[in-house]
Amino acid sequence: MSATIKWFTLAGLLLLTSGCSLISKPAPVQALDNKSRLAQINAINEYTVQASVGIKTPDESVSGNLTWQQLNTEHYKARLANFLGISLFELTNSEQGSSIMLRGERYQAADTSSLLWQLAGWSMPLADMPLWLKGIPGQAATAIEYDELGRVNAFQLVDSTGIIWQLRYQSFFADELALPKKISLISDDTTISFYIRSWQL
Repeated sequence: MSATIKWFTLAGLLLLTSGCSLISKPAPVQALDNKSRLAQINAINEYTVQASVGIKTPDESVSGNLTWQQLNTEHYKARLANFLGISLFELTNSEQGSSIMLRGERYQAADTSSLLWQLAGWSMPLADMPLWLKGIPGQAATAIEYDELGRVNAFQLVDSTGIIWQLRYQSFFADELALPKKISLISDDTTISFYIRSWQL
């Protein structure tokens, strides 16, 4: 084989392999305009979130995996388990009312945030969680901040125990809906971090 033919063969192989690598990389998906994005997010009433959660209080540090199943606009099931798979708590909010399973005991509650605080010594703003997981602050939110794309970036929230939380969205998924990926909640003595691994819509 002549040097010229070898050169063309090599060049063709390089072009082919570079073309394959370019084809194998999916093009980034641009987020919808904010009005269309919010309309679609508001219409999502059923979803499942898988997330890693870290909770730091003055007395303890808790970490684990959260599964949040939103069944409709009001009802949900949630389970936080440690990395060994042992359940830390399970929440249920259904037509029959709200309950929490903690340390093998089930407790009925009208307000799961207050009950979780009483039983576990820490809490989180559960009443509006179906909204703020999706990146929507809800009517009780104050001091709302927006990023350069018009997405909600941070806000304050007072939960049912009277605790004031500063919630901040640290990153979003790179898709059309740009749903939250990393969320932090900070109160006077508690820090909660969420790293959402997946959304199932």
